[in-house]
Amino acid sequence: MKLIKSILLSTVLATALTACSDEETYTADVMAVNLIEDEIDVIWQYEDEREEWSLTDDKGLLFGEASSEKLLVQDETDRDVFGFYAIDGNTKEVEIDQTYYRFDEHADYLVYTYGLLGNDGRDQKARIGAVKVTDEGLNEDKYRIIVFHTYVSDMGDVDIFIGEKKIGEAIEYGEATKFWDLSPDENVITVKKADRPKTIAQFTISPEAGDAHVAFVVNTPANDENILAYKVNIEK
Repeated sequence: MKLIKSILLSTVLATALTACSDEETYTADVMAVNLIEDEIDVIWQYEDEREEWSLTDDKGLLFGEASSEKLLVQDETDRDVFGFYAIDGNTKEVEIDQTYYRFDEHADYLVYTYGLLGNDGRDQKARIGAVKVTDEGLNEDKYRIIVFHTYVSDMGDVDIFIGEKKIGEAIEYGEATKFWDLSPDENVITVKKADRPKTIAQFTISPEAGDAHVAFVVNTPANDENILAYKVNIEK
């Protein structure tokens, strides 16, 4: 499954959080996840890039940490195009340049940082990604999941299984499976190199019916748990 593609714009207009009641607003519920080994703060920029708001409350996220979900509001200046960049949580220097995404109205999104800082190579350069998460059409006895390959580009393509079911075949670095609706007892994620029998990562999640999860195959600092999963609370 292809990721949401970033939108390159020369000029982006945005809006204050306190938009007038008679103006049309554009909203999104967003949480941030850091998959980079350094401490990272993800910044939402608005008001024609004159204003900004830390999704992590200026605290920064260590590897594997997630922020709380925040409601972002823009008016007709930026409309539905939301911009984010990332800074070092300690030095406050910009580490990932501004990236823009077009979000659906009042949908739920997970924004994530991944890759290697200081790596200018095309494959593993540090980036900001985004994925829309919805429970639309989800049966009440199922949960929904998507799995991203953000391990290392040198790993090559991977096959991804949940239980005995192959949910992703030859997934490239930076790409993902499609969303799957599964029974909560189908909860063991296994990752193998494409067309190879050896398991390179395995993790058991604990979903409940009605949940929505986003999982990442990652290169952890300790190289122990190479799959991280996050529950996204869907706005009803």
